[in-house]
Amino acid sequence: MNPTNEQWRGPAEHTNSEEPGALALQRLRTASQGLPTVLICGRPNVGKSSLFNRIAGAQRAIVSEVPGATRDFNLTRVRADEREFAIVDSGGLGAHAGGALSEKLAHRTMDAARAADAIIFVVDGRAGLNPEDQQWFDALRRANRPLVVAVNKLDRPAMDLLVADFQALGTEQIFPVSAAHGRGLGELLDALAALLPQETESGAGGASDLRFALIGRPNVGKSSLVNRVAGFERSAVDSQAGTTRDPVDIEVTSDGRRILLIDTGGVRRQARIETELEHRVVARALATIRRAEVLGLVIDAAEGPTDQDARLAALVDKHDRALMLVVNKWDLAAAQERNITAFARDLRTRWPFLEYAPAVFCSALTGNGVGDILRVALEVGKSFRAVFKTPQLNRILGDVVGEIDPPVIERRRLKLMYVTQRASSPPRLLVFANLERDIPVHYLRFLQGRFRAALNLVGTPLRIAVRRADSSRGGIQAFNADEGGEPQS
Repeated sequence: MNPTNEQWRGPAEHTNSEEPGALALQRLRTASQGLPTVLICGRPNVGKSSLFNRIAGAQRAIVSEVPGATRDFNLTRVRADEREFAIVDSGGLGAHAGGALSEKLAHRTMDAARAADAIIFVVDGRAGLNPEDQQWFDALRRANRPLVVAVNKLDRPAMDLLVADFQALGTEQIFPVSAAHGRGLGELLDALAALLPQETESGAGGASDLRFALIGRPNVGKSSLVNRVAGFERSAVDSQAGTTRDPVDIEVTSDGRRILLIDTGGVRRQARIETELEHRVVARALATIRRAEVLGLVIDAAEGPTDQDARLAALVDKHDRALMLVVNKWDLAAAQERNITAFARDLRTRWPFLEYAPAVFCSALTGNGVGDILRVALEVGKSFRAVFKTPQLNRILGDVVGEIDPPVIERRRLKLMYVTQRASSPPRLLVFANLERDIPVHYLRFLQGRFRAALNLVGTPLRIAVRRADSSRGGIQAFNADEGGEPQS
C-alpha cells in the first residue's frame, strides 16, 4: 500500500476505513484507559518496535529483520515531564510481504493516527530520506495531529549530522534517537508531553484484577475472540495462519472488574516451527503463559481437540497457571449436528486430567457464548487466588478421613493429623501425617478431589504436599494429580 490520494484522502474523506474517526478515537481511548495516546508509525524495519521496547523498558514487541513483524497495536504507559500517556506501537506503513494483509494493516495504522493525540513518525537515519517517507509523512500530516519525527539508528552524537537530510520533510519537530542505545529518548518524550492536550479523561491506573490470556494453535480464532470481547478490532485477523505475532494487551471490564486480556500468536508443534520469526512468536506466547494468571485454551470445535491442544494444556499446568477451555467456532460444529453435551463428555474422556477446567462453547463469528468467557475467567481467577482459613481446611480433612479410612502403608495405618494452606496462586495445601513416603497415588488423588469439591475450586490447579508431623525439614511428598504423575520426594 502506498499513500495515494485514492487510498488516503484525509480524515473526512477516507472511505477504506473500517471505523469513523470519532468511533476509532473512543475505542483507542478505551484501550489506553483514557490516557492521551501517542502512535508510533513508519515504514517497515525503521526500528518502530525497538523504539517501543526501549520506551516500555521491556521486550514487549517482537523485533525481527523480517519486514512486517508487527501486526497488532501494542500499548505501554509512560511518564514524561509530569504527564502520563500511552505509547502505541503499530504495523509498518509500506509495501512489504503480506499482500492484502499488509495493506489492511497500513489502513488500520492510518485510522489509529486520526484517533491518536500525537504521532511519532520513525525514519531510518542511516538510510536517509526515502521518497516513501515523504509520502507517508504528508499523509500523516493530513490527520491533523501533533507530529514529531524520530530519526532512529543514530547511535553516536557524531551521527546527528544525518538529521539534516530529513529537514526536507518540512517540520522542526525532528529528534535524533537510538532505540538500540536509548539516546535522545528523554528529549523526544518531553517534547511529546508538551504537545499533548491538557484536558483528557483520567486513566484508570493501578493493576488489573485479573491477567487473562488466550492461547492455542494457529487459526483457531483467538484474535477474533479478543476483538469480539473488546468490542473493536484490536488484533489483526486474517485467514493466513500466524497473523498475530506480538502478544496484544487490552484492558476490558466485566462485572465491574478490570481484566488485562492478552492475545498471543499461535503455537505450532515444535517440528513445524520453521523460521526464526516463528521461533520468536512461539517463545513470546510461552512467556505469556508465565505472565498470565488464567489461560483460556482455544479449541477449534469443527476440528475437535488435538494432541497439540493437550500439550499446551499440560504446559499451562506445568507453569502453575489456571486453565479454562474456550471451544470456538461452535456455529460450524452445530452445522455438523454436533452436541455440546457429547462434545464435553468426549473432551473429558480424552483428557481426564483436565476435568477441573470449565469449558465455554462459543462462536467469535456470531458472538454466541462469547459473553461467558470473561465471567468464567473471573470465577477461575477467584479460585486461583483463593485463601482459606485453617479451621475450614481441617473440617474438610476430618470429613475426608471419616468417609474412607486412610490406607495401610508397610503395615502402618496412615494418619492425617492436620492441614494448612502454605500458598495461593495456585492454592497449595500442606498435610501433616505420621508418614510421608509411599502414599498411594489413588488416595492422594481422592484427597485432592474431595478438597477441590469442598472448596468449590474451578479451573485452578490444587497442589498437595504431605509432611511427617515431627519433621522439621525436607521429606515432603508433593503430589499433582492434574498431571497424573507419581508422588515425588
